[in-house]
Amino acid sequence: MKPNLTATIALLTLLSVASWAQESRLTPSEKQTAYENALLDSTYRYELLKPTFYSLKSAYESQSKEVADLRNTVRLQDLQAQVQKQSFEAAIRKANASGGWWKGFKWGFPIGFGFGVVTGAKAR
Repeated sequence: MKPNLTATIALLTLLSVASWAQESRLTPSEKQTAYENALLDSTYRYELLKPTFYSLKSAYESQSKEVADLRNTVRLQDLQAQVQKQSFEAAIRKANASGGWWKGFKWGFPIGFGFGVVTGAKAR
């Protein structure tokens, strides 16, 4: 047990010396000066970065406006496509309701057949 006790005492001594060496030796007025210097440095850095911040902020705002305009354009195009689709579907329904295909076949076949016979007869 004795070696552990001496090792513990040696370790505690080293720790106390290390903590004593890290104590601040500055007087309260010197601490205040260091604090004020840190504040002045951060204020100086802030003033240096302020123009960059404002230019980035304006770029972000203009990009946000552009994105909003593009979204509105896409919505408008979607609405136009829906209206056009409805118009085409209504035209197809109207043509189907009036018998468009049969009506065309009913008139087109006899006329085409007759025209073919007449032109074929002249060619011989």
